[in-house]
Amino acid sequence: MSLTALDESAIPSVEGGVVAILKSKWHDELVNNMAIACTRVLIERGIESVEEHEVPGTLELPLAVQVLADKQVHDAFVCLSVVEKGSTAHFEMIVHATTDALQRISVDQRVPVINEIVAVYDIGDAIARASNDEFNKGIEAAAAALEMIDFVRSNR
Repeated sequence: MSLTALDESAIPSVEGGVVAILKSKWHDELVNNMAIACTRVLIERGIESVEEHEVPGTLELPLAVQVLADKQVHDAFVCLSVVEKGSTAHFEMIVHATTDALQRISVDQRVPVINEIVAVYDIGDAIARASNDEFNKGIEAAAAALEMIDFVRSNR
């Protein structure tokens, strides 16, 4: 397993804005670690308000994003989840369906929807990606949200 840390000094700043972080309840300690890192970076880089919303599982993320997107008050959405492969095809169904739906919402609503669904075959890989260090995927999710907010604002 090879992890690369993002250079936080290269993450752009934006002025103001509202970002919603949506979290699944499964593997809540790991998901919360990612949310904490994500929120920290968003606030440090100028986001005015970060909302957190919790949903039962990964598959519920798209509907929650759609409901919030309909309000047209968010500059971006960050979806955080951990899905571990078991002995059935359930893993593939959840990850593919959720990813497709989140992408569709992003394009249709013209709003950044950052997908940080950590899909792993071994929970140790998720732990490595959601620990309280520079490899935390919440940092990358925040960076992607900030870059896309800046892109959308610059091209309106």
